[in-house]
Amino acid sequence: MNFNPKTEEEIAASKLWKKGEYPFEILSATEKASNRSGNQMIELKVRVTNDSVVRTITDYLLEKRMEKLSHAAKACGLQAKYGAGSLEAIDFVGKSGRLKLGVEKGKDGYPARNVITDYVFSTPANDNALARLEATLARVANK
Repeated sequence: MNFNPKTEEEIAASKLWKKGEYPFEILSATEKASNRSGNQMIELKVRVTNDSVVRTITDYLLEKRMEKLSHAAKACGLQAKYGAGSLEAIDFVGKSGRLKLGVEKGKDGYPARNVITDYVFSTPANDNALARLEATLARVANK
């Protein structure tokens, strides 16, 4: 029998990880058009770490999934570029933070796999105060 041998680290990395938050670093990013719709997207190669085990997962940021795009930009410190409505793939390279990892059920003969469901960002106290102020102003305006 011929096979490709794997180290213990490679075997551990090939198993599904539990749903949860993990640290990440974006290794590369490429601007592409979606195969299905032709819409613009940014393809990310993301290194995810679980203790000493590392794996690379491909993720896609699309305008159609605005919440994930917004959270990725915030997690990577790109709020100003997001706010201006213009992000480039290179903006994400080398950025790091935390993300939410999920498990996608197997389909069409492919096994279940880990997927990035969202990016985690911290909200500074000033952002919280501004959000509360805006909510208060909106309530007052609606009275």
